[in-house]
Amino acid sequence: MPGRHSGTAHFRPDIEGLRAVAVLMVLAFHAGLPFAPGGFAGVDVFFVISGFLITGLLVREVERSGRVSLLTFYARRAKRLLPAASLVLVVTGILTWLFIPRVRWAEIGGDLVASAAYLINWRLADRSVDYLAEDSVASPVQHYWSLAVEEQFYIVWPLLIVFGAWLVHRHRLRTRPVLGALLLLVVVGSLGWSVVATASQPETAYFVTTTRLWELGVGGLVAITSAHWQRLAPGTATGLAWAGLAALLLSVTILGTGTAWPGYAALLPTLGTAAVIAGGFAGRDRGPVRLLGAAPMRDIGATSYSLYLWHWPLLVVAAAAWGDLSLWQGVAIAAFSYLPARLTYALVENPIRSAPVMSRLPFVALVVGAACTVLGVGAGVTLVRGMESSIEQTEAAPGAEALLDGGENPMDAPAPGRDADDPSAVDEDATPATATATDDSDPDLADTGPDVSRIDLTPESISPDPLLATKDLPDLYARGCSGKVGATEVIHCVSGDPEGELVVAVVGDSKIGQWGDVLEQVATDEGWQLHLYTRSGCTWTAASIDDDGSCLRWGQDVHDRLLGDEQPDVVIVSGVKHGSGDGSGQERRDRLAAGYADYWSDLGQVGVPVIVLSDTPSPGEHPVYECVSEHRDDVSVCAFDRSDGSGTRALQAAAAQVPTATFLTMNDWICPLEDCPPVIGDVLVYRQGSHITNTYAVSLLEPLRARLVPAVEAAVGASGASSP
Repeated sequence: MPGRHSGTAHFRPDIEGLRAVAVLMVLAFHAGLPFAPGGFAGVDVFFVISGFLITGLLVREVERSGRVSLLTFYARRAKRLLPAASLVLVVTGILTWLFIPRVRWAEIGGDLVASAAYLINWRLADRSVDYLAEDSVASPVQHYWSLAVEEQFYIVWPLLIVFGAWLVHRHRLRTRPVLGALLLLVVVGSLGWSVVATASQPETAYFVTTTRLWELGVGGLVAITSAHWQRLAPGTATGLAWAGLAALLLSVTILGTGTAWPGYAALLPTLGTAAVIAGGFAGRDRGPVRLLGAAPMRDIGATSYSLYLWHWPLLVVAAAAWGDLSLWQGVAIAAFSYLPARLTYALVENPIRSAPVMSRLPFVALVVGAACTVLGVGAGVTLVRGMESSIEQTEAAPGAEALLDGGENPMDAPAPGRDADDPSAVDEDATPATATATDDSDPDLADTGPDVSRIDLTPESISPDPLLATKDLPDLYARGCSGKVGATEVIHCVSGDPEGELVVAVVGDSKIGQWGDVLEQVATDEGWQLHLYTRSGCTWTAASIDDDGSCLRWGQDVHDRLLGDEQPDVVIVSGVKHGSGDGSGQERRDRLAAGYADYWSDLGQVGVPVIVLSDTPSPGEHPVYECVSEHRDDVSVCAFDRSDGSGTRALQAAAAQVPTATFLTMNDWICPLEDCPPVIGDVLVYRQGSHITNTYAVSLLEPLRARLVPAVEAAVGASGASSP
């Protein structure tokens, strides 16, 4: 009954107010308020509340009837959660279609489908360790990950309770101690795994269900032990609730995005929430209970679910339409989201939840829930199909040469600007990336860059199509020849000429990987054996560059292999700037360079020289291909300031320290002007981040060959001459 706080009452106004605290924490964080750096912990508050309420509901049913009606339980969840969630998914799909660049439609469409199926947390966990998804900005439905965790909890938890009820009935045990013991096992196991996973796999630990179950379980334990909390003295209960609120305040103010999460740090908001709930049993109308149960807090708490659903898509879509939001824009949008949230609560959420037919016929509620899920999936599929349709239209356009799965391999085709019948003939109108690309007879090719006077910034077509840029990758990724983020296992692939006498090792992160097809072609033509040792996100350095140590372990293993049975004749390396720990940017760069030099010097001592290929220029935060997809008629607006690339300085510094290292750059071909052109010779230059498309890398085959082959021959020759 509303207003009562005894253990027999099912409605707790203070818990409704606690929901308000949770959603306000999240909104403050997402709006960018500087005093709420730990507002993301509001999600953890929701988890504890859900665990408390659902466990209490199930335990009371077991005590009342000795069983759990799974049909009734799932029907209740379906009518409570799915209508509002699906409405927001559909509207988000519409807003995406209207305001977000097409290049993101397929990814967001997939997110909508995963959200409708309540699997988005696992999709986000997988994306978080996919280095090829580095340009994936925040999805407008990213916040559904927490709903997915709860839905998965709702599937598993009743089954656990059913198992406990069976144990109670079979062995004539007491209900709450048995259920409490089962929940305690889950809490301890999940908390332990959360601490371990947060330390070793922080990218995935944030999203996966296994690291979060303990938070819901803590709420469940409070529900199971409710009799104990009801017997507390009112003063003690009030003090406990105040302590819990203080813990939540600390969570908001002292935590931040740099906090390893969830792990043991999540104990603060989790136990704080549990304390507020436990204290509310006997706290009656004192202090925190009265505060949380006040009408404004109850009102926000009642709409907290819809408010949580609406605020994030509105923020993301606004940022896509207007650019980076200011603090006050973020606050205004977060506040505005109360309006659609209130309408959703009044017109959708509450009417469906309280409809008599839903209570009388649980099957009807399940059908409605299934229909809502289909709507959400349909919104996602529509977006994906919309992007596919856009791709089909650009492919049908005259002169379009999009690189598609099953299409022509650019390695087998003449470079842009070449005559297919006479590859040595140069089209005088071709752009610099290809105009001199196949002139092997030009002795100055290795020393000169492109002819910048012939760059055309008004391409007739763009290849690969910007909508497919993220798929335009070297073949080594499809072959599984590059390790993923967080992996320590060394993946070793061999290509080129398998009978070649010269053994060349290619080592590093995705910055050397982007040249994979080109290096393999050079190796095949020159008769080299090519051995690939690449791992996304890991430069090959003895310096500490990440928090979990996986790169160090991977790099040391590669180092030992190259000095052991897999010793090559020469090594080709590159890398982007990585760094962690204290110190200025220059100090971290110096450590990175020193780590490079350590490994390269070890190779030099056994007669293995190193060819160092520079990092590629960085376009900044905004993806080039996304800009080009929206400005096909004037790609010049997507140009950016020329740079050497974030990793180049450390590579150059290390090469200067090691006599057996030779530094090469292709940046004059990648960015031949002061403002780097996004499209050269009708070829899109960039895909993710500062990585060049495979099509553009292939177009630089001959310029790279002209610089690389003499450098390798000179380095190997010098190494042989100096060997005893």
